[in-house]
Amino acid sequence: MTVGGKFIRSVAWMSAGNWAAQAINLAAFVTLARLLGTEAFGLLSMAAVFIVVSEALVRESVAESLIAVEEPEPEDLNAVFWLTGIVGVVLAGVLYAAAGPIAAVYGHPEVKGLIMALAPSVVLVAFNAVPVAILRREFNFRVMSIRAVAGVAAGGATGVAMALTGHGVWSFVGQWLVMIATNAVIAWITVDWRPGLRFSAAHLGRAARFGFQVLGLRSGELAMVQMPILIIGTTLGPLATGLYSVSWRLVEILSFLASTGFRMASQPAFAAVFRARGKTGELLIEILQLTALVAFPFFAGLAALAEPMLLLVFGSEWVGAAPVLRVMAALGVYLCIASVQTSFCLAAGRAGQLAVLTWLCVGLGTALVFAVSGWGLVAITAGFVLAQYLVWVFRFRLVARLGNIAVAQLLGTLFAPFLASAAMVVPVLLVARWADGAGLAALLALSIGTGVLTYAVLTFIFMRDRLRLLMSYIRPAIGEPAPDRAGRVTGQ
Repeated sequence: MTVGGKFIRSVAWMSAGNWAAQAINLAAFVTLARLLGTEAFGLLSMAAVFIVVSEALVRESVAESLIAVEEPEPEDLNAVFWLTGIVGVVLAGVLYAAAGPIAAVYGHPEVKGLIMALAPSVVLVAFNAVPVAILRREFNFRVMSIRAVAGVAAGGATGVAMALTGHGVWSFVGQWLVMIATNAVIAWITVDWRPGLRFSAAHLGRAARFGFQVLGLRSGELAMVQMPILIIGTTLGPLATGLYSVSWRLVEILSFLASTGFRMASQPAFAAVFRARGKTGELLIEILQLTALVAFPFFAGLAALAEPMLLLVFGSEWVGAAPVLRVMAALGVYLCIASVQTSFCLAAGRAGQLAVLTWLCVGLGTALVFAVSGWGLVAITAGFVLAQYLVWVFRFRLVARLGNIAVAQLLGTLFAPFLASAAMVVPVLLVARWADGAGLAALLALSIGTGVLTYAVLTFIFMRDRLRLLMSYIRPAIGEPAPDRAGRVTGQ
């Protein structure tokens, strides 16, 4: 099968798995939020800042080298495994040692216990990184999807059961640890490789050079995401932190649903085409066209329907998050598009340059958030989002240079979906106003249905080329002959 066929089949598996997993995750999330309230969720968010950062530093960092390398040797796998494991153990130790001081800074002693209880998840994720990289390199996204669904189902059931039996905020801890442990078990039983002690200094150095560039990138990404939560927690308290965290979580879930299939499948596809000396720039434009087609209407609809959605799903206690969610919806589009650009840079082996831009964004974002913190939660959110967009210009230039294409070509992938989504919002708002007295469920159903129909019509009229592009990827994935793609996605 061509790389294009593998890519679209992988996207299909990942999308199906993501939708199922996030539906379960959302159900558990809403149930726990209703059972435990805003303050408990805020306390978890204060602790989770450091756990999420530590997990991501070992989940997609050193092991990324295994996807970009031409043909990894067993010694490469061993070197990455032990290097990642050591990083995970060190990070868990740092979390244990820092839990008390972190809780003291927050002024909430409960945070100490939460950090210490969640720290083992970092070690589990670290020793799970190589099997996951093997599955991704082999385009085995069927197993990845099953693994994701099983993890959130087991974790969600555990968390809800603990909440119903009076465990309070510790229900989140049970959910988290069971999910991570389930993911680890499934990954290990589905790959044949097992770690050994045989590797050389050269293998270790190769893994470390690329891996620590990715580590710098991931740490910057996570610092940028968690920085507002940290500032809000220390300045505005757990209630505001809970409102912000719910808004972020919803945007994160929707961006995950809209783009993770493209992001996860595109990196091995880009790497395969780079190895085959194919036309990577053209492949990038095509994947961005498909990603933008999906991402823009998701977040335009979220911004338009933020308040009734929060009221229906979470209840009136959470309606204060609506203004934050409207602003943060703009971030969702950025996350979807930028994630594909990141995959492209990683496949090209250029993580270092991307890391520099990411840390530039962290610095700018921190300055903007502090500058507007006196104006409240919505202003902090706006400063956070603005920093991402200001630095995005430089990311576009980097990606265009690596793909040997013009920046205008990359930006051109965004214009039509943006305009169609903006046009879609008008009838959505009109229907929402008309259905205001019909009840929240009816209002949302009618508004969402109107949005889907409007966007579908606009896509058929103005973006028919993207539908043809999608079909050109689907045909080889289901075994039908596809037109020649000029070496773009035919490399193995």
